[in-house]
Amino acid sequence: MEFVCLGGFRNVRGVYDWNGLKLELDETQYDFSISYEIECESDDPKNVKMVLEKFLNENGVEYSYSEVSKFAVCRIGKLPE
Repeated sequence: MEFVCLGGFRNVRGVYDWNGLKLELDETQYDFSISYEIECESDDPKNVKMVLEKFLNENGVEYSYSEVSKFAVCRIGKLPE
């Protein structure tokens, strides 16, 4: 049996309490780019989504919602458009 390297990436996660929410912020470094991701587990995801979107918009942060996994991005070799 032979193993084949399919590529890789480095992920650094910070966990922060913000406005009563527990935010998990990821910085993912690929060979070709860096991406950032916010995750938040909640019993009220619609409200959390509105709060986070408002904060990002008020601070001029462009964002989109993940449609593929970090591993899929690594395999594709570029960030989603």
